[in-house]
Amino acid sequence: MAPLPWFALPLMVGAAWPHVAVLHPVYAWWLVGPLLLVAAWWLDRAHPRAVPALLAAAGWLLGAWLGHTTLPLTTESGPRLFAATGSVTQVAWQNRSQGFSLGTSQGRVFVRAPAAPGVAPGDRVTVRGLWEQDLRGPVVKAGELEVVTRREDGPRGWAWRGLARLDHHRELGLTLILGRGSPPEKPDFKRSGLLHLLAVSGAHLAIAAALGAWLLRHAGVAWLPRQFALGALVVGYAWLTDGSPATIRALAMALALIAYDLSAREPHPLGALALAALVLVGLDPAVARDLGFQLSLAAVLGIVTLGRELEQWRERVLPLKPWPLDRPLWRGLLWSARSLCAGLEIGVAASLATMPILAAWFQTMTPWTPFTTLVAAIPTTLALWLGLPLVTLAGLWPAGPWEALYRSVEWNLGALAGSAAWAASLPGSLLPASLPAWAGLLWILLFIPGHRYWTWFRVVLAPILVLSCLI
Repeated sequence: MAPLPWFALPLMVGAAWPHVAVLHPVYAWWLVGPLLLVAAWWLDRAHPRAVPALLAAAGWLLGAWLGHTTLPLTTESGPRLFAATGSVTQVAWQNRSQGFSLGTSQGRVFVRAPAAPGVAPGDRVTVRGLWEQDLRGPVVKAGELEVVTRREDGPRGWAWRGLARLDHHRELGLTLILGRGSPPEKPDFKRSGLLHLLAVSGAHLAIAAALGAWLLRHAGVAWLPRQFALGALVVGYAWLTDGSPATIRALAMALALIAYDLSAREPHPLGALALAALVLVGLDPAVARDLGFQLSLAAVLGIVTLGRELEQWRERVLPLKPWPLDRPLWRGLLWSARSLCAGLEIGVAASLATMPILAAWFQTMTPWTPFTTLVAAIPTTLALWLGLPLVTLAGLWPAGPWEALYRSVEWNLGALAGSAAWAASLPGSLLPASLPAWAGLLWILLFIPGHRYWTWFRVVLAPILVLSCLI
């Protein structure tokens, strides 16, 4: 049994929702938490099946305590003076006044500020004004706004300048590759359930790492230097995107997997994910309440549990593997079929894992997400595979012969925007939903494996939980 996932993942849940503790989170942890850990250690040999439940309860109580210590002020506390410097992540409007999201060391806030000076995603600014908490989260009514560094003049300015030559879909390219911006196509992505493609997270790092591994392997780089090079690549890409919580979670998980490889150990399916969550929430418990972090963590959890189980079931029922004497054309068709099935398996697992979070945050569900994500995955991957080299080459040599590369990236961005518009036009693409408390508690059962009777129970439970949110 691997104890880390049983302790770390409930800790993240407790830090994200500390109010659900029966007792006050501080008293609950200090009165009950140590007793649960001692009981888990004492029962480890005599009753090992009881240990996961005890560790999960202890992790949940510890997370609730940590999360309680970083809760923002409530509306009852009234407004307070606020001053912070951070990076602009999205600009909502800009006319006589401007509204934008600002990532600071105190968390992400929405700023309402005077129109001058105008800001753009990626700018580093200082804001001073009144902070208050409303139903949508922290809001700052800024009396003073100062631009510290324009995005083109900052340490990542070469990347912004490199993508500035994109044409019709420039804002979409900036958002997809650099993780900053609010493109005009965003409503289509939201309605189609493809908004996660615009938030730089584990999928983007995985695509970048796959490209880097392919290039290093074909360049003849040995295995050990290749591992260190891949580590440097994911760290560099996380820095390039200015490190959102979802990106940092993916970075920690990628570095944990590289460490497993260097130590010649077979990683537990949830080991790297649990370690990344434990480290990040331990360093900053408030990160557990970030929507991007929650969606990214839930999606990966669904993929490595339910997604792998669906893949194993499909391989037993429909292997789609070629025989030694099969022709290349048939091998290619089988490979395409396996890739299509893998995309559906990943999409179904990730969608089921993120549905309760979307229902709780936005009171909506997007039932077509597994299929629309599969359609949009091809232009997304190609845009990143071409866009990342473009950023590097155009940044190092701005006047270089990169026109064909710009056109290729622009074409794939157009295909991605078209996929989002098509998916948004599907009937029932965005349905109103709400998450009952009992459904939220039972949802985790969908991702716990068991014998065949338990599997059939989960098959029946999944549509019941989805329908309970839609009714």
